Amino acid sequence: LASLSELQVGHFPSLQELNAAKNCIDRLHIPSFLFKLHVLDLRANRITKINKEDLDNLRDANTSNLSLILSHNSINSIDPGAFRFVTLQLLHLKGCFSHEDIMKASLNAISGLRVQKLLIGQYRNSPTKVHFKENLLEGLCGLEVEELTITGLHIRFTFTNTFFDCMENITSVRFIHTNLYQFSRESIASNMQKFELKNSAIVKTPFYIVSELKHLKELRITNNKRLTNIDYSLQTLDKLEFLDLSKNNIMMQSCCDESIPGKSLKHLNFSYNSYIGLRSFFLNMPHLLSLDLSHSKVDSVGQFPIFMTLYNLTYLDLSYTSCHFVIHCTFCGLFNLVELRVPHTTFAPDILSSVFQNLSSLRLLDMESCGLENLPNEMFGHLKRLQVLNLSKNKLMELPASVLLSLFALQHLNIRSNNIQGLSNDTIQVLSKSLEKVDLSDNPYDCSCTQEQFLMWVREMSIKNPNFSNHLECKTPEHLQGSLLRDVNLKCSWTLIYISMLLSVVFVFLLLLVYHFYLKNSFLYLCFCHRGYKKSATEKTYDAFVIHSSLDEEWVREELLPELEGGDPSFQLCVHYRNFEAGKLILENIFYNGICCSRNALVLLSPNFIESKWCSFEFRLALFWRFLEDECGIILILLEPIREDQLKHMYVLKKYLSSKTYLKWDKNDREKEVFWKRLRKALTQSRKVDAPL
Repeated sequence: LASLSELQVGHFPSLQELNAAKNCIDRLHIPSFLFKLHVLDLRANRITKINKEDLDNLRDANTSNLSLILSHNSINSIDPGAFRFVTLQLLHLKGCFSHEDIMKASLNAISGLRVQKLLIGQYRNSPTKVHFKENLLEGLCGLEVEELTITGLHIRFTFTNTFFDCMENITSVRFIHTNLYQFSRESIASNMQKFELKNSAIVKTPFYIVSELKHLKELRITNNKRLTNIDYSLQTLDKLEFLDLSKNNIMMQSCCDESIPGKSLKHLNFSYNSYIGLRSFFLNMPHLLSLDLSHSKVDSVGQFPIFMTLYNLTYLDLSYTSCHFVIHCTFCGLFNLVELRVPHTTFAPDILSSVFQNLSSLRLLDMESCGLENLPNEMFGHLKRLQVLNLSKNKLMELPASVLLSLFALQHLNIRSNNIQGLSNDTIQVLSKSLEKVDLSDNPYDCSCTQEQFLMWVREMSIKNPNFSNHLECKTPEHLQGSLLRDVNLKCSWTLIYISMLLSVVFVFLLLLVYHFYLKNSFLYLCFCHRGYKKSATEKTYDAFVIHSSLDEEWVREELLPELEGGDPSFQLCVHYRNFEAGKLILENIFYNGICCSRNALVLLSPNFIESKWCSFEFRLALFWRFLEDECGIILILLEPIREDQLKHMYVLKKYLSSKTYLKWDKNDREKEVFWKRLRKALTQSRKVDAPL
C-alpha cells in the first residue's frame, strides 16, 4: 500500500480503527473519509518527511478523537507549521528521530498542534541513541499538550535547568526506560497532576523536584532497581491521592506517617521492595482505600493491630510478605475491607476462629499457601458477603460442611493442591447449591468405596461441565492411581464395608481402654503442669494502666499517683512516662507492658483526651482486649466536662459512656473524698476477682 487514498473504506461509516502499519506509504496525507477514525496506525512505513500541504485538510476537521501512530518511521524533517491548528487525541512519534538535533527541530516544527497525549523518544532495544541536550524540548512551548511520555532518552549528565521550562501547562509527565540517574535542583511552576518515573537509573527519590509540584495527585516511581531509600518527605503534597513506589529496592525503616502525606492519600503501593518497617499506625491516612505491601518484607503486621484506624480501607494485599499472624486483632478496624490477600503468610492456630470476625464487608479472601491444616467451624462465620475464597496449596485433609454454611454469598471456591481425599455428603450438598465455580484439582483422591457418593457427584458435575474434572485423579488404591475420577465406576459390597467399619470401632474402643488405664494419669499430670505455667505467666503486675493525654500529666503526678500509690491500701499503677521500657516499640509497651499486665484500664477523660489519637487508640485496644480475653476492667474518670459535639467522631466512646457508670472529678474537698472512696472500691474489687484460689 503506497497511499491511504488507495483504500476503499468510504462505505464503512462506522469504521473506528485502521491498521496500515508496515506498508510503503511515504506521505502523511489523510483522506477526508478517514476523519471519523479513532485510531490510525501508520507505524513502520516509509514516511521520511511531513509536508505542510499534506495536513491542510485536517486543520478545519474535527479530529479530536484521532490517535495518529507514526512510530518507526525515519522522519528527517517536518515543515514548520505543518501541524498548526490540527487537533489530535494522541500523536505517537516514538522511534522516529535518529538524532537529538532532528528531534529538536521536529518538535519546533509541530508548533501549534493541540494534542491530548504526545509520545516521543526511542525504543529500548533501538541501536540508535538519542541523547538529551540543552533546550531539546523547547518546542513543547509552542504546543498545547496535556500528557507527555518520554521513553528511551539517554542523559549524559544531570538534567539542566531548562528541562521543565516548557512543561508549565502539562498535567502528566512520564519518563520510561531512561538512564536518568539524577535531577537538578530547580524551582518548578507547574500544574502537573501526574508524574511517573519508570525503569531509570536513579539511586535516590527525586522528592526535591516532586515536592515542588503542589497540584500533584498521582505519583509513580517504579521499576528502579538502584533506588534503595527515601530521603525526603512528601508532606507538602497535600493533594496527593495515588502513590506507587512498587518494584524498586527500597529499604524503609519507618513507614509511613512522617514521610508519606496522608491527608488526601487513597492508594498506597509499596509492593516488590526490600523492606518496609511499619512502625506507625496510619493515624494520618483517614481516606486510604487500598494498601499493597505484597512481595516486600514487612514487620509488625500480625503482631500488633496496626490497621485499626484504616476505617475506609477496601483493599489490602500482604501476599508473599512472610507475615506470621499471632493476635486475634490483626485486622481490627477494617470494617469496610472488600478484598484481602494473604498468600504465603502463616497464622497461629489459636486465632483462626476469630481473626476475621470484624471483616463483615469482605468479598474476596485469598489464603493460598498459608500452611492451613484444618479450618475451625467459626473461621468464616462473620463473612456473610464473601464471594470468592481461595484455599489452594495448603495442607487441608478435609473440607467440613460446617465451615461453609455461613458463606451465603460464596460463588467461587478454590481448594486445589491440598491433601483432600474426598468430600462428605454434607459438603457436597453445600457445594451443589449456589457455587458458580469450584476448583478441586490436584488433590490425592481416594477412589475406594468409602468415597462412592463423592465419585458419583463428580460424574454428575462432569456431564454438566466437561472441564470440571480434568485434573481430578485417583491417588489410591494403587490399581486406580492416575485414573480420572469421572471414569471410575465402582461395584461396592457394603456388607464388607460395614464389617470393616465395625472392626474399626472395636479397635478404637480398645485404644480408649488403654488410654483410660495407662495414659490418662500421665496426660492429666502434664495438663496440671501446663496450667500452672500459664497461670504464673498471666499474673497481673499492676492494678491499673492509666490511659491519659500528656496534657493531663500534671493531674496524674500531683493527684492520682500520691493518693493511690501512697495511700492505704496501696495500689500499683502503670503510667507510660515511668513504666514503659526504653527501646521497645510503643505498641509493644502499650499492649504487653501496659494492658496485658494490668487488672484495669483507668481512662482519664477530658477535651485533651478527645483530641489525642493515641488516647483513642489505647482506649479501643483496651476494649478489644476485654472483648477477646475478658481480663481487663475499664474505669472511666471524667476530669473535665466534654461537649456533645466533641464526641461526635468517637462513636465507640460515646456509646460506652451512655451505658456505663463513670467517676467525676471535682475540686471540692467533700466531693474529692467521695471520689477517692469510690475509685479505691472499684480497684479493690478487681483484686478480689484476681486473688489466687
